[in-house]
Amino acid sequence: MTNSHFPLAQLFPENSSLPKAAFRWLMIGVWSLAVAGIFAVILVVARTPGFCGMPFFLKLFHEALVVHVDLSVLVWFLSIACMFLSLASPVSGVNTKNALLSYLNPAGQLCFVGGMFFIAVSPVDPKGEGIMSNYIPVIMSPLFFFGLSLLLCGVGLMIAHFFAYKKYNQVFSGPVKFGIYGSAIISLFVIFAFFWSYHLLPPEIDGQQYYEMLFWGGGHVLQFVHTQLLLVCWLWLMMALNPEFTISRKLLYILFSIGPIVAIATPIPYFLYDITSPGYRAFFTDGMIIAGGIAPLVFAVFIIPALWKKRSARKGRNRALWSSLFMSLLLFVYGGFLAGLIQGQNVVIPAHYHGSIVGVTLAFMGISYLLLERFGYNNIASLRLAYWQPIVYGVGQIMHISGLAYSGGYGGLQRKTPCGGGIELAPDIKAAMGFMGMGGLLAIIGGLLFVVVVGKAVYGKNRI
Repeated sequence: MTNSHFPLAQLFPENSSLPKAAFRWLMIGVWSLAVAGIFAVILVVARTPGFCGMPFFLKLFHEALVVHVDLSVLVWFLSIACMFLSLASPVSGVNTKNALLSYLNPAGQLCFVGGMFFIAVSPVDPKGEGIMSNYIPVIMSPLFFFGLSLLLCGVGLMIAHFFAYKKYNQVFSGPVKFGIYGSAIISLFVIFAFFWSYHLLPPEIDGQQYYEMLFWGGGHVLQFVHTQLLLVCWLWLMMALNPEFTISRKLLYILFSIGPIVAIATPIPYFLYDITSPGYRAFFTDGMIIAGGIAPLVFAVFIIPALWKKRSARKGRNRALWSSLFMSLLLFVYGGFLAGLIQGQNVVIPAHYHGSIVGVTLAFMGISYLLLERFGYNNIASLRLAYWQPIVYGVGQIMHISGLAYSGGYGGLQRKTPCGGGIELAPDIKAAMGFMGMGGLLAIIGGLLFVVVVGKAVYGKNRI
């Protein structure tokens, strides 16, 4: 398999104009991280020895955890996915037979923002109870479910917008365009899985088990979307750092095909297994290992050596791109390593999950730094603060998930509970929890720094 030169101009033409709608999707994601950081403070304090037994934090823990996870993962990731779909389907200067199609993007944004708002305020419902279902935890409140419905409606409108306008794309080409198109294909199967799961759920099931089964299939397939865009970001950042970076086109097409191919198999378990059976759950778990693990691992083998050779970029105008890509690779690989340590239902699971999703988040942060200048704002990738932000955030998350993994791996701390679920903790477990708490606070600082850096570019006095 021969390596063909893949110039940066093919990824992102210098004279291309980016739709402002894509910028708005990016800013929606940034604001979701800002609000999620507020709820993260409650979570960190609630797990810190000396504070975790206070009634105030015990009451708010699960509701804060729901909102934090949904805003920092679900809303943030979906907003970036919609940003890519918006970039890949510009409408400026496009003549269509149906003018109403041009309103799909703004209508999607309006629904999405409304959904984010109602999810964020849902803890004010005194009758609301947090249910820690995987992938999409929920609060048993009409406010939350109305917000979630608006959120998914916004994404659906954006997918419709993409397929209506994808043929007009002039921003991306080649494997990158293929990769983004693949993410849209996967999204269709996510929607199918959610609706089909809802249709098949037995009426006698309720509570956490109900939402666990409802979101299990679609939640797993949704991770394929994130992984697909992670690969796009890694390639884009690497090419921005080194336009001479070469990689086989055939390999890129193969890697970008894994997620969509596995997603196409989504209907199979619904016909082969009962939705409550272990076989059904195992099918999606195995699929995520294939679609979410193989492609990034293979791609990382090519990216890591090339990135290390360009470590001189740490002092250039793209220094923040280098640190974002480096920390993204580090966290994603660390999360994969922790996956092999999972035994039972303890906090090693969220330790692994945090590692992987933080790897994706850091890649999205790096792309944000790259895109802001293209949207017409200041170049912030050269700022020292922007360079250190991914490092502070990444190191804090490494400390946080390492403390989680140690305390859970030795049976000390159960999953999704403050204070170890009310059990007596050994001194080393308490020390690990303290280490985790310090890392969590550092990660919060790093996340807020991202908001500050983006705000500096967008609202700064020297805005272009």
